[in-house]
Amino acid sequence: MSYGVLFSSLPWWIAAPLIQLSVLVFGMALDETYVNRTTVLTGAIAVHIHGFVAGDVGLLVGLYADVGLLVGAYGLYAYVVDGYVGDAFRVVAFFLYSPLSVFLVILTAGPTLFGIEPLFVPALALAGYANVRLRGSLPADPYYFGPESEAEFQATIDAESDASNGTATAGTNGGTPAEPDGTSAGSGSAGDGDPNSFQDTGDAEIDSPGAEPAAATDSSERGILPEFMRRL
Repeated sequence: MSYGVLFSSLPWWIAAPLIQLSVLVFGMALDETYVNRTTVLTGAIAVHIHGFVAGDVGLLVGLYADVGLLVGAYGLYAYVVDGYVGDAFRVVAFFLYSPLSVFLVILTAGPTLFGIEPLFVPALALAGYANVRLRGSLPADPYYFGPESEAEFQATIDAESDASNGTATAGTNGGTPAEPDGTSAGSGSAGDGDPNSFQDTGDAEIDSPGAEPAAATDSSERGILPEFMRRL
């Protein structure tokens, strides 16, 4: 027993499922839906956690976890840039790496026969059927994979580029009138006399919402990371 540590202070048979559920919930929370571009990676991580706790897994679950890491890394990249993912990724995420699929794989990963889990395929089949039923029964679509086509994604990128160029042009040609000494009209704060100062008067006094990236308001992005990464 280790005191002062949240999970390690619990019995392992309670701590391990809590950690795995936390990882799965985190993947759903990132893109705010049941299955999305990040749930593949978090699902694969949850399976790897099961492998560490169990000490060993069979061939099918091992391959399932490793492939999930590779596919999930691509999904995380697409999530960060709010990029388009093709039908192959959507099918894999929908049928193989949904949180329910991962949960059933972990639940049935124990029994092995000649190093192979006999319940692995039935577990995925059951999860796929349940996902189809779930999609048809819920009032809102619980699946989100970003832009629906390459053209839509490219249109968003072009719109952001045009908006950024327009903002830069407006800041260069449409700024405040200059005083005879070359400084901007109305400037008279701590940045005067130092052209490299961060307290440039035109920007320090007025933080215009129009200067924010177009993706912050016009993009179809969801979740917490894409907007942060674009701003960064």
